[in-house]
Amino acid sequence: MRKLLAAFVLVVLVACDAPPTGVQGNLDETVTPPAPSFAAADASPVFFPFAFPVVNCAEVVDISGQFHPVIKGFVNANGNFHGMFHINAKGTGVGQTTGATYEWNDRLFDLTNIAPGGAQTFILNDNTRLIGHGQAVNQQFHIQIKVTINANGDVTVDTVDIDASCG
Repeated sequence: MRKLLAAFVLVVLVACDAPPTGVQGNLDETVTPPAPSFAAADASPVFFPFAFPVVNCAEVVDISGQFHPVIKGFVNANGNFHGMFHINAKGTGVGQTTGATYEWNDRLFDLTNIAPGGAQTFILNDNTRLIGHGQAVNQQFHIQIKVTINANGDVTVDTVDIDASCG
């Protein structure tokens, strides 16, 4: 599981054209709201470029665009950390074989909860659509990762669900 998470982080980092410099996201490190709520996460006007090839159902597509991250975290009155990480990515692509044009839409949502006693939960959902124009093939990709670790350090939930479809 750690290798899968490390690979995912590496893919996200490699997808960026250049690392941002001097830009701060929306991170409230220690805020104690009356009840856990992510609805108050402020949208950031910060966008970052990305560019990478994607192997779809018919050809390799060179994708480029921008993604918008929102990061929110707080510690509640019980000392539990709750973190939310969300990315919206939009871009366009050109097929290397056919020259067909594509649209890239990606939504990634991550929740992390850590209790002072050591219990942890991690949930990641990623929904990606590569929409082909004209006769180009559409592709959809969904991944959901759930990991729960109890206070003894035992992994009690460890699931990875992947669904990909073409057409």
